[in-house]
Amino acid sequence: MLTPLDIHNKEFKRSFRGYNEDEIDDFLDQVVNDYEKLFRDNDNLKEEVARLKKENQQFQKNEDSIKETLKLAQQTATNLTESAKQDAQSLRENTAKECQNMRRDAEISARQMTEAADHQVKAATVEYCRLIEAKSQFLLQTKAALESELAVLRDAIDRLPRQQAAAPKQEAPQNPQSQQAGSINGSVSSVQNENAQNAQNAAQAAPSAAQKG
Repeated sequence: MLTPLDIHNKEFKRSFRGYNEDEIDDFLDQVVNDYEKLFRDNDNLKEEVARLKKENQQFQKNEDSIKETLKLAQQTATNLTESAKQDAQSLRENTAKECQNMRRDAEISARQMTEAADHQVKAATVEYCRLIEAKSQFLLQTKAALESELAVLRDAIDRLPRQQAAAPKQEAPQNPQSQQAGSINGSVSSVQNENAQNAQNAAQAAPSAAQKG
């Protein structure tokens, strides 16, 4: 490339009837000055272009870094959103399962308590009926024994001599065994009536107690 110094040092051959040497020198000086200025401006422009290219490269790197950061942030947000959805779904499923288990356990416990209460009521009813039956049997056996003794006493009285039977009648005190027998007869009748009423009440109370349990 032609430099200002090349133009300044350029020498032309002399010829007959050539151009005016002074005018040529003046023009060359002007060309050198202008070319030197353009040369400097060109160098400055080259430096400016190089600086702008360097800045552009830095901007490009920054832009790539920002794009990568935004991409990473978007991916992180997507992963967090997906993870939150999965956690929420898992929490709902676990909560539903726990509620079902709690309800099933409550139903089983209630059923077991009801069955236990029903069993206790039935057992108490059976035991009550057994005691009532044992009481009735005892009273009946006692009544039979007393009636047998009374029959023996009556038979013995009937065999006494007639003169003793014809003796002046006096109001004899009532035989304590007769009084006891009458009392037992009344007790047996009362117990039998009471047993029938209690058995009926127990039969009616058993279903109600099972339902309350």
